[in-house]
Amino acid sequence: MKRVQAEQMDAAAALSLIRTARARAEKVRCLLAALGDNDQKIALSLRFQRMSRQLERITKDDAATDLFSQLTLAVHDLNLLIGQEFYPGPS
Repeated sequence: MKRVQAEQMDAAAALSLIRTARARAEKVRCLLAALGDNDQKIALSLRFQRMSRQLERITKDDAATDLFSQLTLAVHDLNLLIGQEFYPGPS
């Protein structure tokens, strides 16, 4: 919304960007839930790290491995969007 106020982006584009970020976060939440993590009180990044450690310790089954692969890509996509659009750093 700061870019809207600075007239660097229109409101419709900003809202679309926010919807995209929310959808990507929801995808991460769903994949974490499918792997057994439903703790909504902890940040997604910490839940992802915890799940990564858990899966390293247990016997790997194909279904869990596939879900974790999807989760890893979803977290990466979310982090890219956040880094590029919400915390882009100095220009």
